Amino acid sequence: MFNGANSFKPRYLKLKSALPFPATFNKIQNLKKLNLTTYVAILLFIWFFLNPFSFISNIFHGNSLLDYPPSHPLTSKYIIESTSRYIYPPIEDAPLLKQLGISKLVLESKLRDANAPEIEKTIVRSLNSFDDPNPETQKTKEESENAVLSLSRAKNRFKNQDKIVYKPKNTKNYPDIVIVTAVDFEKYSVDALTKIVQNRVDYAHEQTYGVYVRWYQEFLPALNSMDVLKSKEKAKWIRLFCLRAAMFAFPETKWFWYIDQDSLIMDMSINLQDYLLSPEALNPVILKEQPIIPPDGRIKTYRNSNADLTKLIVTQSENKVESHSFLVKNDYIGKAIIESWAFDLFSKYENFPYGPDSAITHLLQWHPFILSKTSIVPARTIAAQHSPVDLPIDKNGKAGDHIHYYDGDLAAFWSNCGSPEECEKFLNLYYSKLKGKNNKQG
Repeated sequence: MFNGANSFKPRYLKLKSALPFPATFNKIQNLKKLNLTTYVAILLFIWFFLNPFSFISNIFHGNSLLDYPPSHPLTSKYIIESTSRYIYPPIEDAPLLKQLGISKLVLESKLRDANAPEIEKTIVRSLNSFDDPNPETQKTKEESENAVLSLSRAKNRFKNQDKIVYKPKNTKNYPDIVIVTAVDFEKYSVDALTKIVQNRVDYAHEQTYGVYVRWYQEFLPALNSMDVLKSKEKAKWIRLFCLRAAMFAFPETKWFWYIDQDSLIMDMSINLQDYLLSPEALNPVILKEQPIIPPDGRIKTYRNSNADLTKLIVTQSENKVESHSFLVKNDYIGKAIIESWAFDLFSKYENFPYGPDSAITHLLQWHPFILSKTSIVPARTIAAQHSPVDLPIDKNGKAGDHIHYYDGDLAAFWSNCGSPEECEKFLNLYYSKLKGKNNKQG
C-alpha cells in the first residue's frame, strides 16, 4: 500500500492534498528568502567597500586613483638641485637684505571677502608667487636683473633659497644626519652670521653630516604675518617650518638636529649616533617618570620609555620643555609629530605663552602616543645653557649642574640673551673658547 516512509507529499495546483502542509513549511520558505537577502547584502558590501577585483580594473585603467601631485617647496612648484650637502644662503647678502627691508622681500596684501566686506584679511606671499610659469624664462629674467643691480641679486637669491634641494651624484654619500638652523639677518652682523653658519659646516664636515640653513624672514608667508619676528616667542615657530623645509630638501636623511642660531657646537669630535641616537646611548639618559613640566608637574614621562621607539628628542629648562635644540627621526611618525606640532591651531593660539614650547608641552601631556615616541633628555646633552656665574664642580672634578654649559659639552646656548648686542657678545665669548680649544688640539 505504501511505497516507503517518504511517500506522503502534498498535492499542488488543483489537486487537493491528502495531507495538510507541515506547520513549519512557510517559516522554512521565509528563512530561505531571508538568507538570500543577507547573502546579497554581504556580497554588495564586499564589492563596493573591499573591492576584491580591483586588480582587474587596474589592468584597464591603471593606478590613476593612486596618483598624487608631486611634492614641492613651500612657496614654489619648482626646485633647484644642488650636489652640495651644505645648503645655506649667501651670508654676504645680509646687509643688502637689511637695506631692502621685509616689505621688499615678501608681499603683504589686504583683501576683503565679498560676502563679508567689513572683514579685512591679510595675506603674506613669497615673491616666488610671481615667477613666470616657465622656469627657464624666469631664470633668464633673473640673470638679467642680477647682472644690473646687486640688490636685485640679493632679492632673487633670497626668494630662491626655498627651492634648493639636495640631489647627490651618488646616493652612497647621503648624510644620515642634517644640522638645521634658521638665522636672522636683522639680529646678527655679517661677521656673527658667518661664525654661526661656519660652525655648523665645520661640525658637519667632521662628521660627514649635512647642513641646512635658512633666513628667518623667509618663513613669514608660512605664518602669514609680517610681525612674527617682533615677538620672541612667536618667532620660535619658524624653527618648525625651517625643519619641515629641511625634510623636503633632504628626503633620505635619517635624523634632523634643529639647533637655534643662539648657539655654537663646541665639540666637533662627538658623533651624534654614538653619543645619543643609538638605543644603547639614549636609554641611560632618558628622563623617566619625571614631570613634563618641571619641577613638580603632575603628568610624568613613562617609566618604561623605550629608546628603540624614540622619534623625537627634546630637553627641559628649569620650568618648561624647550625647542631651541631637538632631534627628530625622518620617518612617517617623526613627520606626523612635526606636522601636529606645527598645526595652525597651535601656531595661532594666543594662550600658548611660549609658542612652540607650550605646544609640544600640550602634546606630550595630552597625547599619550606622542609621549610614547618622545624622549626628554637633560639639557646638557644637546642644549647646555650659558651661565652668568661660575658653576660649582665637585671634589672629583665633575659638574653637578644638568642644565648649564661646562667645558666638554656638545653645544653652548645663550637663548635668554636680550638685545642683539648682548647675543653677539655671548657668541664671541664662546667662539673664542672654541677657537682656543681648536688651537690646543692643533
